[in-house]
Amino acid sequence: MAEDGKVVVVDARFKSCPGPLIAASEAAKRAEPGQVMRILVTDPAAPSDIREWALEVGHKPLKISEREGVYEIEIEIR
Repeated sequence: MAEDGKVVVVDARFKSCPGPLIAASEAAKRAEPGQVMRILVTDPAAPSDIREWALEVGHKPLKISEREGVYEIEIEIR
């Protein structure tokens, strides 16, 4: 996990599910409310899994994008 200002970056590339989800969940526990968490993943199932998890626990999904096989998921920690 790295922090870029208020953005917490979680690099979960090359991990298969549930690895990215676990990494996101652990990082969210250490993040402050209002922080944006950017999760980088390569597992194509991870964006939908992380979005569903974020909604279930009350975080706000902001965007999901893909570039050259790397998905970038941003959620706002609440």
